[in-house]
Amino acid sequence: MTSHPTCKDVKKQRLLCPACLHWDPRPEDGAGPGVGYCAKKDLITRIRCECSVFEEATPMKVEAKNRSIYGTIPGEGEEGEE
Repeated sequence: MTSHPTCKDVKKQRLLCPACLHWDPRPEDGAGPGVGYCAKKDLITRIRCECSVFEEATPMKVEAKNRSIYGTIPGEGEEGEE
């Protein structure tokens, strides 16, 4: 895997993209490993170690993003509430 120019010392720097809310690792035709799509920047890129739009993909943020994209299921969140 070829590093992005923002990754000067891959062993010491954190690879941000795999932990980012905006990262989509789906491989594009011939893209290879370490390449994916950044939805925030709307571009295909190698995994970065520095990024101005990085946002940690916590379970709560991922759930909120999915709700904004796909909507909610009627009755969702009502389990156990009677």
